[in-house]
Amino acid sequence: MAEIPEETAIRNTFSVCPACLKRIPASLVKRNAEIRLKKHCARHGNFSAVVWRGEPERSAWTGPLPELDGTENAGCPQNCGPCPEHRQSTCCVLLEVSRRCNLSCTYCFASAGEKAEDPPLWKVCKWIASIAESGKTFLQLSGGEPTLRDDLPEIVRFARQAGCEYVQLNSNGLRLTEDPAFLDALAEAGLSFVFLQFDGTNDAIYCRLRGQPLLAKKMASIDACGQRHIGVTLVPTLVPGINVEDIGNILRFAIQRSPVVRGVHFQPVS
Repeated sequence: MAEIPEETAIRNTFSVCPACLKRIPASLVKRNAEIRLKKHCARHGNFSAVVWRGEPERSAWTGPLPELDGTENAGCPQNCGPCPEHRQSTCCVLLEVSRRCNLSCTYCFASAGEKAEDPPLWKVCKWIASIAESGKTFLQLSGGEPTLRDDLPEIVRFARQAGCEYVQLNSNGLRLTEDPAFLDALAEAGLSFVFLQFDGTNDAIYCRLRGQPLLAKKMASIDACGQRHIGVTLVPTLVPGINVEDIGNILRFAIQRSPVVRGVHFQPVS
């Protein structure tokens, strides 16, 4: 009979029951090279899942984390906003600057495509000024498709002047390919990265998810960003039966396009 490896408790935290979504206590435990999240729902039983495996060490990636013992203020950090009692810090501020989009995708995490007017430039700048912390804030401009705003370079410039250390653009990349002068203006304004919608390495995938063949435009967007020293993170929306089998090809493509491509951020449909 195989010996069961011993578990070492790391910290207490909170999670949700995958069946009823109720917030429940949980714990992180280490077993050999794996870190597992273990939790118990009074209604649906026990759950355990691997959340970390191998190098780099999780502690090196996350840094020190607060201990959550089940007795913290019920209003913090659940619904109080960035108050002084907060036990978490902001990693990345995602700011939606448009609800419009130039694609009609099968899957859209933002429910974009609405005909609503974009918030005016002065209001967007006011939002940014209220959250910018000089030398620390990581801002992601999102939507909809934010490149539909002609004043997007002004937003980027204001964010950098307000002290945002990194300004990232969440985009499908189409205008970056079609309008070189617009991309030049973004680069001059101080754009740091492009978080690029990139679902796979063949056009059959794009036709299923985005309604048209887009691979050539995606590759052109990456090249255009590289020419302007703007880093790119590939962002595939993973859908079983459509592009999950292409994950290896996506990773190989990313490695081949390094250092322009800095990483891959998978977003599974759920």
